[in-house]
Amino acid sequence: MSEFKINRGQGKCSVTGRAFADGEKYFVALSADPEHEGVFSRVDICAEAWERQSPGAFIAFWPAEYSSKRKPTLMDPELLWEIFHRARQPQTDEKFTADDLNRFAYVAALGLMRLKKLKLQGTRRAGKTEYLLFDTPGKGKDKQSYEVLNPALDEHGVMKVEERLGDLI
Repeated sequence: MSEFKINRGQGKCSVTGRAFADGEKYFVALSADPEHEGVFSRVDICAEAWERQSPGAFIAFWPAEYSSKRKPTLMDPELLWEIFHRARQPQTDEKFTADDLNRFAYVAALGLMRLKKLKLQGTRRAGKTEYLLFDTPGKGKDKQSYEVLNPALDEHGVMKVEERLGDLI
């Protein structure tokens, strides 16, 4: 089983070297390290430099918004697991839409991955829809696999969902 390693963002454009301003939109892109399996190089590229990148140069990319403020971290694994499992169950009270529940599951999975309670194993596509494939650490019967819809949220979208996670409990 591979564990993916991705370097952190540096707060500046990897192409121009210019520091990002608060609220500036940019792109995060990943390319595989050909010499090391499971190692990815992350580059943060400002919008004007992104337009000059060749299509297919990266294996994955997504939009982001820079903030110098400390981001809230969800540090309670038990609460994240509860949110994750509840979001994946059919709701009978219709308090949340299916899209809401997919977003809750996605953000909870990201938090669990941060806490090393889930490992990203890869992705699967079904048409235009992407799913993230996660496993819990462990072996044999202790290991569980999960498939989570990627709702294509940017950083601001993730933060908005984080603010609402408690509503599911």
